[in-house]
Amino acid sequence: MLLLKRKLTNFFELPKEIMLNLPVINILGSEEIGIENYRNIIEYTSEQVRILTSCGVLKINGNGMVLKSITAENIIIAGKIGHVGYI
Repeated sequence: MLLLKRKLTNFFELPKEIMLNLPVINILGSEEIGIENYRNIIEYTSEQVRILTSCGVLKINGNGMVLKSITAENIIIAGKIGHVGYI
């Protein structure tokens, strides 16, 4: 089913993030990160945030991190972002 969705998405040139529910991650320097299409917050501290996405667990390390904004579809984290990666 996923393979068919990918082929149709490519053929009709549809946005992958919408059709395949992929996360969209926007990083603004080392000060802010926004994640769209997330599933759940696994861990939240001022030094580490782990977020479940359709691609796996996104791990964000830094200092003084706070949840600036959170909705059902989007999260914005502010603070000193040091490292972002999937685990």
